[in-house]
Amino acid sequence: MKANLLSFLSVLTIATNDQFTAAFTPSTLQSSRRNHKIATASPTSLSATQDMFVDKTATHSSVRDYYGETLQQTSDLKTNACCTSASPAPHIAKAISNIHPDVIQKYYGCGFCVPDEVEGMTILDLGCGAGRDVYIASQLVGPKGRVIGVDMTEVQLKVAKETQGYHADKLGYDNVEFHLGLIEKLDDIPSLTDGSVDIIISNCVINLCPDKESVLKSCHRLLKPGGELYFSDVYANRRVPQELREDEVLWGECLSGALYWNDFQNLGKKCGFKDPRLVEDAPITVENKAVQQKMDAMGHSDLEFYSATYRL
Repeated sequence: MKANLLSFLSVLTIATNDQFTAAFTPSTLQSSRRNHKIATASPTSLSATQDMFVDKTATHSSVRDYYGETLQQTSDLKTNACCTSASPAPHIAKAISNIHPDVIQKYYGCGFCVPDEVEGMTILDLGCGAGRDVYIASQLVGPKGRVIGVDMTEVQLKVAKETQGYHADKLGYDNVEFHLGLIEKLDDIPSLTDGSVDIIISNCVINLCPDKESVLKSCHRLLKPGGELYFSDVYANRRVPQELREDEVLWGECLSGALYWNDFQNLGKKCGFKDPRLVEDAPITVENKAVQQKMDAMGHSDLEFYSATYRL
């Protein structure tokens, strides 16, 4: 009797874990596993996740140069990882139509990461760049809401700040603020206090950070009770090999810094996010012959990337 009960509990635990794991996994990746019988790696300790990160100082410098100097506009991107392929909902399209062309030109996101029903809320945008999502959110929260943008690239923030007056005139109110800083060091921004933010958004930026754990821990600390981290980013079907993580172009293109979805699961749980919800996802095709050939030559032709929007 006892043996049968233990056997039943073991099966129940495995089934529950599989359901929980699936909540973190892009549906396109789940489909790929079913079709090709890809094995799911067992959960790993976070020490393995920590080992994934490259030198932090060098990475910050590389990303800052890539988005501040190498990329001048969206068309300069070498892959489609930092592009949004889906059409926006009508209310988002309307909000985008009010945004200054210089801001639109410097957009490098991979999804739509502003939730609905946010009027009057305080939203924090991590890695806001030139401010496209900030200015979308500012219209959704309205004059009684507030939107805060943080980015480490001065060239990008310069565009966001220089067009702030334009947007205030266009909308009839100014409810945004921008800060220069690392999203791994949000403690350095005095106005960001514990439990002060309703929604945190981020659009294809966390993958660029060498210390993703610090980002997620800060997010959990800053959110009000019931608040959410609502973000779009890039994930991989397995851990990205070291030789690819050391490639500055692939890192800047949001590929080399992508988290293996299983490590993302463990990291989210460790940082306090217990109930992840997948909003939407899509496979990423590199669509650059030279980049794809480089990956193939290194023996990583089976490495797959996915764009996914999660609510944590």
